[in-house]
Amino acid sequence: MYNEGLLLKLWLKRILLLFVSLFCFAIIVIFMALQSTPQLQRTHQIDANSATENKRIAQRLIQSLKSDQQPIKLQATQAELHGLSAFGHRAIPQLSSDVVLFKDSALINFSIALPLPKFIKYLNVEMMLVSSKEGLDLGTVYIGNVALPGNGLLKLAEWFTNLYVKEEFGSTLLSMIKSVEISAEKISVDIVLSDDLKNEPLSNKNSLFALRDQLALYGDVEVIRFYYQSLVDTIEQSKTLKLSFAQYVGFTFGLVKQRNLAAITDSPAKENRAALMALVLYFGTDKFELLVGDISKLSAEQIQQRTIRRARVTLRERVDIQKHFIYSVALQLFGTSTASNAIGELKEFLDSNSGGSGFSFADLMADRAGTRLAMLATTSDESALKVQEHLADIINESLILPELTGLPEGISQQKFEQYYRDIDSLVYRSMLQSIDERLRKIPVYQD
Repeated sequence: MYNEGLLLKLWLKRILLLFVSLFCFAIIVIFMALQSTPQLQRTHQIDANSATENKRIAQRLIQSLKSDQQPIKLQATQAELHGLSAFGHRAIPQLSSDVVLFKDSALINFSIALPLPKFIKYLNVEMMLVSSKEGLDLGTVYIGNVALPGNGLLKLAEWFTNLYVKEEFGSTLLSMIKSVEISAEKISVDIVLSDDLKNEPLSNKNSLFALRDQLALYGDVEVIRFYYQSLVDTIEQSKTLKLSFAQYVGFTFGLVKQRNLAAITDSPAKENRAALMALVLYFGTDKFELLVGDISKLSAEQIQQRTIRRARVTLRERVDIQKHFIYSVALQLFGTSTASNAIGELKEFLDSNSGGSGFSFADLMADRAGTRLAMLATTSDESALKVQEHLADIINESLILPELTGLPEGISQQKFEQYYRDIDSLVYRSMLQSIDERLRKIPVYQD
């Protein structure tokens, strides 16, 4: 009995020593992987040229994915990769990235600022992707000062995905990549869809929709449907065509306030999200509904009424301003405020190119207003209640968007670069500050 007790103590000590050793090893790895300074500073910024590159690569990607030909060829030039890096940093300021193409290889670098103490604030990653006639070939991956075998990490990711996502799912994804061709000018990846994806698209689609409905990432579908249908019903009963977008906002938030007073909801922020999502689905593109759930069940006449309002309802007497506002609300609900603002800037830089309507600070103000409204309405219950008080039953557009007077519009790329230079210039940042000051004068946008 004495020997058994001694043996048990010995094993407990060994187990404790093992856990302490593993903990110390993990701490050492973290300190080696995380660093005090970023190894990569931002080298690209969003402008008219990078906006064009982003549009070009997006169009090519969509065309490739729609094609019935196999293999699907995904391509990107060096300039397009720089454009993606510029947009990525603008959408996620904590991220700096760069991809440099060489003959038969691509050097990939990125740095991420983490919410950690300064001495372990940055995650710096460097890897080399090599041309391959069969699958992916990843060279040594450096995470801070830790060097890891790239292909070993791919195997680990494959195993993890197979184990925790779906059996053989990781293996299927990797097997779809048939070859990688890299030159100093462009990178090309050949992808062959698996037989499951080609032969059972409907079942896969239904599985994705079932997962979407189960997760309900963008709000309670039933509550969103209530606000959407209420909007449809009041429009159907109305004898006149209301052309001001503010009236639809006021009606919807009037319902929100009524439900809160009746204690139907326990979260004002979630209720606001549902109400705003209903407005987004009614005035935005039908494709938004694919992300949210089956909301609209409209008759032919109701579809016609919605089409008319999408084309004719205005904000500050302009349909395009209404579109900028509601799409920015959507982007904030589906993503983040920085991403929404970045996409708004990207759109304006595209307009500044030849053939576009020109860079517009009026459009940009509508973008920032929509983003800020969605953010304040859904961030916390406290701010959500304030938004409800300010927007319930409004009919005045000045309560959601200031006047557009004095905001330059129709600026060509040449004139933008001549006067504003770039998005980091003092004069450009002063314009953004002026826009934000206008917005802060409106009660709903005050913190």
